[in-house]
Amino acid sequence: MRRMRPGVAAALLVSALVLAGATTADARVAAGSAAFEDPASDSGAAPDVTTVTVANDDQGLLTFRITVPNRSVLGPGDAVAVLLGTDDPDLIRGKRGDGMNFILGIDDQGVFLLRWNGADMDEVKPHPSSVSGSFSGGVATLTVKQEHLAPGFPDLSLPIAMDFYVLGVTFNGTDVVAQDEAPDGSTTFWSYKIAEALRVVVTNFDADKTVKAGKTLTVLMGAAHGDTGTAINSGTIRCNATLGGKPLKGSGHFLTVTVTSPTTDRSIESPNATCSWKVPKKNAKGKVIRGSVSLTESGITVSRSFTTRIR
Repeated sequence: MRRMRPGVAAALLVSALVLAGATTADARVAAGSAAFEDPASDSGAAPDVTTVTVANDDQGLLTFRITVPNRSVLGPGDAVAVLLGTDDPDLIRGKRGDGMNFILGIDDQGVFLLRWNGADMDEVKPHPSSVSGSFSGGVATLTVKQEHLAPGFPDLSLPIAMDFYVLGVTFNGTDVVAQDEAPDGSTTFWSYKIAEALRVVVTNFDADKTVKAGKTLTVLMGAAHGDTGTAINSGTIRCNATLGGKPLKGSGHFLTVTVTSPTTDRSIESPNATCSWKVPKKNAKGKVIRGSVSLTESGITVSRSFTTRIR
């Protein structure tokens, strides 16, 4: 983690203890676009959060704009963070004590995304391509895509709603000097629902880098609807592959596995579009299989390609 992250984590841990058991706050909410207000001049020396607007586009990109009128730039001890509790938490790790499972924020070194690992908030690596941030004219702008807040395998679904709150924090090292919690009062959350056109999103893709000659190569791809968040368990699967430039016959089907959380006893059905190819045993070692898996559902096609070497 970068130098300032321990201070941010300390501030957020304090808030987690205070906000545990919080309820949803009233706000001017419309699916796909919402505005939220917090009292001014209640932050002390910290960044003063007064207005938060949230919106998403048809590709599931969430944009948070946070007005901080007492800052023209973020100082070396400042951070602004959005703490998110999605309706689609990780099956195994769940949520933190305050109901949060992601933190999207910015400090003087840049933007960051943290994810609950069951014991702590860890920085998501590699850095998701949709995560961006800036601070200009007293406004922090943060973005992240819907699928980059998804738990991934084995859930293979997408979040469509979330509770959240915002923190403006000033600290010295790991000591919190001052902070502003929005909404005010430390007993409430704001809520937001994503609204977008029908979209099919790849949520998981798993292809081995190598396969033994004479064995079967199996490639899995999970997908979900962006508008409902639900995993897809039907559609048309196309399996294309070549071995040494020559077509390799494959077969496709849906494979659904039931997965149960060891901590909550919650069970989910995990459907995957699956492609399989029988790898020749003779004269195949050292050659490369190049292929793709495509899924068509609701008139939308998504695909992913892979390269696997035969050993």
